[in-house]
Amino acid sequence: MKNDFSEIFSFLAPGKKLRNGIDLIISANLGALIFLTDNAEELLTKGLIQLGFVIDCDFEPERLYELAKMDGAIVLNKDATKILYANAQLNPSSDIPSFQTGMRHRTAERMAKETNEVLIAVSKRRNQVSIYQGNHSRVLYPEIIILPRLNQEIAVAQRYKQSFFELLSEINISEMENRVILSNVVEAISKGFMTLKVAEKAEKYLLELGEAAESSRLEINEINRITPRYLGALIMDYSKNLLEYQYPQDSLNLFSGLKTEDFLNMKIIAQKLGYDIETEDDLEELFVSPRGFRLLYSTKIPSIIVRNVVETFKNLDSLMKANINELINVPGIGKKRAERINRAIKRKSEFSEKLSSEMEELE
Repeated sequence: MKNDFSEIFSFLAPGKKLRNGIDLIISANLGALIFLTDNAEELLTKGLIQLGFVIDCDFEPERLYELAKMDGAIVLNKDATKILYANAQLNPSSDIPSFQTGMRHRTAERMAKETNEVLIAVSKRRNQVSIYQGNHSRVLYPEIIILPRLNQEIAVAQRYKQSFFELLSEINISEMENRVILSNVVEAISKGFMTLKVAEKAEKYLLELGEAAESSRLEINEINRITPRYLGALIMDYSKNLLEYQYPQDSLNLFSGLKTEDFLNMKIIAQKLGYDIETEDDLEELFVSPRGFRLLYSTKIPSIIVRNVVETFKNLDSLMKANINELINVPGIGKKRAERINRAIKRKSEFSEKLSSEMEELE
């Protein structure tokens, strides 16, 4: 099972008390072994913890720093609001495999595996903080290292997002001329998914930085708010078979199970859309038609009614030619909704013509 350490980072991010205490330990060139558990009494009974000193006081960074001057482990409650014991001896089974070299890190790894609790090892020699829980471990890097990495991932995500929406604009133009080829679609889908994949990686850094990265969090939230909706609608439009998903973003599930590198493989994306493609060259030769989902979603009409329209007109070309009376005859479409769709059709035509003219001028 994957562990993203989200719970521990909720009180281990920069500015949190536990992080402040660890920073004090590192700045003093000390080491520490910190054990977070709500099962201390049970572990004492089993002999996995051997008492040093009972502290039983509220957690403060300065107290953690002072107690780290002793050799043994410091035991906190699970949410790091109480210091329970200091100078404690941890006794995990020596039969549990560990690939760590330092005594603290080896003990932390074994204890984490045996109890599935969180342990934090601060290395005096390397000034490195490692977190262990169960069979998982992670290095806690300082803010000065994490922040540039976060900014780099956000920049990459924004570039992918820009490419995705530029390709969507090109597809909009091609749709009006009935000349969309499959390679246009799968490239756009690739950019959309890569936007989300990079944003997901950035979120891991956001987790570590906590409140220190609030402005960056807003950027990632905006990417995650907009991109899935537009990407999902594109998938709904160009999947070879009519998909049964109620909301556009749900169609992203069609690609579940793919690895990040798979989203750079145009053939795999085309096959997931339902097309029988043998080589990527085939993508350049197959013309495809949208169903009209993207246009209809823009009208804010309920998803179930959108599906009625799609099932009636089959494709965008037929929908664009529909008059008000034909739209009204669709189940769930009254005069107001028909007018709303009609306005969306006109906007698409005008916008595509404008974009086409601008691109011709650039050429």
